[in-house]
Amino acid sequence: MKTNIKFIIITLFVLCALFPLTTCKTLMSAFQEPAVSLKSVNLENINFNGANLLCLVEVLNPNGIDIPFPETDWQLFVNTNPFINGTVRNNQRIKARDTTFVEVPVNLDYQEVINSFRSLLGSSQAGYKVALELKFSAPALRGRVWNFEHEGSFPMPQLPQIRTPTMRMENANITRAEMIVTINVVNPNPFPIPTPRFSYDYQLNRNSFIKGDVENDRLLSANSTTPVIFRLVVNYADLFRSFSAMRNLFEVPSLLILTCDFGIPLFSGETLRFEIPGTLPVLR
Repeated sequence: MKTNIKFIIITLFVLCALFPLTTCKTLMSAFQEPAVSLKSVNLENINFNGANLLCLVEVLNPNGIDIPFPETDWQLFVNTNPFINGTVRNNQRIKARDTTFVEVPVNLDYQEVINSFRSLLGSSQAGYKVALELKFSAPALRGRVWNFEHEGSFPMPQLPQIRTPTMRMENANITRAEMIVTINVVNPNPFPIPTPRFSYDYQLNRNSFIKGDVENDRLLSANSTTPVIFRLVVNYADLFRSFSAMRNLFEVPSLLILTCDFGIPLFSGETLRFEIPGTLPVLR
């Protein structure tokens, strides 16, 4: 049967009462403080929603008896300002002469960061400090506190950039005209982001003719420029059915209107609009 640490401490006090002071000091010194150290603090799973900050604390129990797992309070500061805090508890015990690790996970939600610190919107990164405080419930360690701090920085999400879209005629004959629209999306972030959703309105003689959406489920690579390409097809039979007066024209002024929705909660409400003027040949 494992010896309860509380029983050990009480026994030591009883022995102190029965033996000389020097013997008492020797007995009390038999219990040693655990060796506690901050091993690492790492940013993990960084994406357009946030990141995880994982703190790892090593605890070595040098005693011949089990000791309670430490209670760990943590607080996160963003640019020196208090942000969030919490406590890690565990009902397990650290075995005699064994080493264990205390994991302190901290979730960084970009929307919460921006809601708390609006000045960070548009920043490329923000500074942070995490403060840890460990305490053991063992009577011999009551009042003893281990404190650790670590400072670093984390990337803030940047709004993607759209380079001026282009539209070119790829093929035209008496039945249809095919155009290729290219939109270059620049992702300035050090992590992948979703491809924006584009809506288009293709107008002829200021009349809306074709409307649609360009959707893509792929992620845009970090720190890269990715072309989003789609084909726009004009069927002349549909064109003359909708606008019979265009039968008498040889070409029609066109306007392609593109709107962009980034589909990222942090950038909700941020939309971009582009207009590409052109000319559509009317073939018969």
